[in-house]
Amino acid sequence: MSVLFIDSSYDITLGLLDEGMEWLDLRIFREQRASSTLQTETNRLLKDYKKQMSDLTRVVTIAGPGFYTGLRLSEGFSDVTSFFNIPHNSFYTYEIPLMTGIQEGTWVTKAYRGEYFFYEWVSGEGKARLLEAKDLPAASPEGNVFIHSDISLDEKLKPFAINASSTTDLLKAHPKKIFESVLKQNLKRESYYFRAPEDEFRMNP
Repeated sequence: MSVLFIDSSYDITLGLLDEGMEWLDLRIFREQRASSTLQTETNRLLKDYKKQMSDLTRVVTIAGPGFYTGLRLSEGFSDVTSFFNIPHNSFYTYEIPLMTGIQEGTWVTKAYRGEYFFYEWVSGEGKARLLEAKDLPAASPEGNVFIHSDISLDEKLKPFAINASSTTDLLKAHPKKIFESVLKQNLKRESYYFRAPEDEFRMNP
């Protein structure tokens, strides 16, 4: 059993899990051309472990939140693997802390057009909201604060991340908890875009 993990919400993160839902490998590619990186590095990862696409028993992707262009990379890849009859699951980044047993907190990231995404949860009950930059000072999340990684921040959001934990670090440290939760619930989340396609590809005036 081999499970391929893809996160293209910001950088490209590729992982290969064994039958015990532990990492065989986890690779993060920053500041590279994402569209070419995904296919090339996936092939390299499988080759390094002497596996072919047909050896995969499942593909699991991050469904967001993120930007349309980035998320479409993993979505398109999972569409291709469907031709091999490989099941596909997906989940949201902000679900990672709860999957690892953290019962309350706030996950923050930059969104678009000067907006910022906050997801707050307590004992499994969560609420998402978008804030404008002018509203950030009043947000002041208490307790556990999480970010995806440094790339998901900008200067206005950095003060919130001084003592923040990273969901990327949780992903590295707790694959068994996270992926067993995803598979047990058979999660297949709808893509959560920050920017609609018509805005993503709008021509400049």
